[in-house]
Amino acid sequence: MKTKSKKDYMIDFFKDKKNHNREFTLAEYDSEVKKAYEADTGTNTIYTNRTPRNLIRYGDPDLDGILKRTKRGNYIFHPGEKFVIKKSPFSETIKKKIKKRDNYQCQWCGKKETKLEILAVDHLEPEASGGKGVYENGITLCNVCNNRKKNLKISSFGLSMFKKYLEKSKINKDEKAIKFLEDIIEVYNKHKLS
Repeated sequence: MKTKSKKDYMIDFFKDKKNHNREFTLAEYDSEVKKAYEADTGTNTIYTNRTPRNLIRYGDPDLDGILKRTKRGNYIFHPGEKFVIKKSPFSETIKKKIKKRDNYQCQWCGKKETKLEILAVDHLEPEASGGKGVYENGITLCNVCNNRKKNLKISSFGLSMFKKYLEKSKINKDEKAIKFLEDIIEVYNKHKLS
């Protein structure tokens, strides 16, 4: 008899008809998977939180359907739908040129690309706003910064990051940084860049 893998427990959640075509939270999913795992193994030590994100991004051949995110922390599983891998609008040649131009490092935090940490090429002007997958509209970002940017225009992304840095500077009571960041945010406000 085949022993169930941790992944099998997570996939079983989506195969259960009561979880079809209904919105559920990440916390509900986590709780149900851990209960099932604990019932069989005696422990609930199973990390589940990354699986929904990976299923949305990459799909899974063991899953007959697709998972969609409805809002932060909420998902819905549609059985029977076919998963389609979304192709990057940037060709591999353009991605290589953008990464080379950006010195193979995240243009926001400075993290360098390594064999273990592959950097992403994202749009300065988002696709949703008509941005194209061309050299002039590309930027190299690490996964963390790319996730923070989401679908924001680069000016909106910058403003949100400067606000976060300002919060941290206030906590650290760094008066020079506070003044600098307040000045930058004032420029955003003056030019209505949000």
